[in-house]
Amino acid sequence: MLSTKEISSFNQEVPHSENESALETFGGINALERCLDTDFKNGLSSKVIKSRQDSHGRNEFEAPESDTWFQMFLESFEDTTVIVLIVAAIVSLIVGIYDDPKKGWIEGVAILAAVIVVAVVTATNNYNKELQFRKLNAVKDDVEIAVMRDGVSASIDVKELVVGDIVVLNAGDKVPADGVMVSGSDVTVNESSLTGEPDDVKKEGPSNPHADHFLLSGTSLASGYAHMVVVAVGAQSRWGKTKAKLAAETVETPLQEK
Repeated sequence: MLSTKEISSFNQEVPHSENESALETFGGINALERCLDTDFKNGLSSKVIKSRQDSHGRNEFEAPESDTWFQMFLESFEDTTVIVLIVAAIVSLIVGIYDDPKKGWIEGVAILAAVIVVAVVTATNNYNKELQFRKLNAVKDDVEIAVMRDGVSASIDVKELVVGDIVVLNAGDKVPADGVMVSGSDVTVNESSLTGEPDDVKKEGPSNPHADHFLLSGTSLASGYAHMVVVAVGAQSRWGKTKAKLAAETVETPLQEK
């Protein structure tokens, strides 16, 4: 059974020809059946799924850590209008106490109280929107995929996919993990979401040694049907690595901005 490091040697962000050459050092596509301890026709045994998850990871992505309510409360004070109100409250407080030590503080304190109320409401709204956004993402990622398990076709949660699984893909399906096409016909893939390439890319099985055999997570089948053997899931997949790079440059969606 190939290790995660060995698999990554032929699943790099380089032209597919370089990955094909690296794959050849392990014996090519047909050798993956032995190297990944799977069966291209019958798929994996359900008995090995847990051990595969332990050794090669689960097909899910760690959610980025979100701000706490208190952090959002503090961030609300970065708003220009709020800053102006705080300055006005402080000035009013100082002038008021100077002019009328007994009651001059009331106006300044009232402004500060109003600012705090606004900050609390803003933080609460933003926190609730963040929770809703995460729930929407969870629903979007909750999909079923077709695989071969124990010699029969089965429908499983995409998060249960493991290295060595044989995935059945048809036109319109999203590729759930990185894999190598082991059989199929008339397959073209839309890779624009991952590479930015607008034209569909033709994929072929092992019958054509010079073709592009790699199916990448996050892309989708534009035409044809294919069986692929999974070689990388979750954070180890191309899409997972791309998400990790983008995590440090998070851009708010329109829903989050509202």
